[in-house]
Amino acid sequence: MKKRIIFLILIFAGIFFGRGFLYRTFFSYETIRERQIYPFENENFKNDKPDRDIEEIIEGGLKHTSSLLTFSFGPCENDPNLLLRAKKANCIGYSALLAALIQAELRKDKLDKEWEVSHEVGEIYFLNKNINQYFTSKFFKDHDFVVVKNKETKERIAIDAALYDYFRINKITLK
Repeated sequence: MKKRIIFLILIFAGIFFGRGFLYRTFFSYETIRERQIYPFENENFKNDKPDRDIEEIIEGGLKHTSSLLTFSFGPCENDPNLLLRAKKANCIGYSALLAALIQAELRKDKLDKEWEVSHEVGEIYFLNKNINQYFTSKFFKDHDFVVVKNKETKERIAIDAALYDYFRINKITLK
């Protein structure tokens, strides 16, 4: 009995601490189109640490987005300037705010010549099978996420802000 309990604890710990790896292994996203990125009217966000790298900017954007928004299945604003007041968003709003935050921070840290941000719409695949087709609701016909791309090396970092808010998974896999 004691061995079973220890085994179960180890299994749950492995799933909990490896959830990002497991998610990226089994799920991938494919871009079908891009959305416009709305610029902030007021870009006076707190930047405590100068000379941040791209990973720190992304992590800060995810934490900021997660702390500012609450997920909603209902219709919501998509403009980040309005989202800051509304405080509720669906996956479109989460991605719109995150993309605007990252873009503003790249400008502040003078990394916008090296990196670019895009707000993308795509489909989610589980083991290379499109899962969006199994949902009848228009809400699940596609999903929004953000891609940060290095202009020189073409490295792409894909992020799902809504996924981060719920599961603290900070990166996703692109097809």
